[in-house]
Amino acid sequence: MNQCNYCQSYDVERVHRKFYQRIFIRRIIQCRQCEQVHKWFKYDFLNKSNTAHD
Repeated sequence: MNQCNYCQSYDVERVHRKFYQRIFIRRIIQCRQCEQVHKWFKYDFLNKSNTAHD
């Protein structure tokens, strides 16, 4: 289950990735409560400090 890292809400939705983003990004979700966007990258060197891992 996806959860927002900022407000801890489970009310999140998947965001459709653009074609070029599919190469680098595994999943994008946006929180409906705080509007924060989370991105899961496929490669470790692209991971930012504010992203969660599976």
